[in-house]
Amino acid sequence: MDACDILFARNGYLGTSLRDIASEAGVRIGVLHYHYGNKHLILEAALDRKLGLLQETIAAGITDAEEGAECVEPEEIVSAFILPFMQAAALVDSPLRNYIVMTSHLMSAYRMPELRPILAKLGVISEMLTDRIQRHRPGISERNLLAGVYLIEVALIFMVQDPGFLDDLSDNHHSVDRLEEMAAPALCFFTGGLEYLDRLEVCA
Repeated sequence: MDACDILFARNGYLGTSLRDIASEAGVRIGVLHYHYGNKHLILEAALDRKLGLLQETIAAGITDAEEGAECVEPEEIVSAFILPFMQAAALVDSPLRNYIVMTSHLMSAYRMPELRPILAKLGVISEMLTDRIQRHRPGISERNLLAGVYLIEVALIFMVQDPGFLDDLSDNHHSVDRLEEMAAPALCFFTGGLEYLDRLEVCA
């Protein structure tokens, strides 16, 4: 499973073979065929393995943002959602780093029929953001909210799979302690977009 995280994060689904995974894991390819059968089933096992950890990590951030507050601003919710991704991307030894990069690469292959039911499992992550914004801003139409969340996720996916961005976060350019400062412009952009969509009567 560790080998899957590494290779799917580095090469994507189409760029990784069962032979690559076997080589990285130091096992015979027959072992993979025996336990998993084919590549998309081993991918599903790899995705399932840390999905709960990602949910727990994001939920903890959102809970902290909501603690003691009846109404939370969208910027605080969006911040609580995206910062765990950026923190994991910034820490080379984070248990979620390769997993997050892997899942971001997978989204570019979501049209493949065998991957659709697997990638649909990631919908629970999107729902965490959607549900919380709806709770604190019930006036936002569902259509515009879904559009806004989709655009936030597209930007986040690009950010965490961009090697230059990851290098800047994890090497000598920026420290993890400055993540909130680095994220501030993106947060303003994301939340400003949500609020603008909320004001639109028609979203083309």
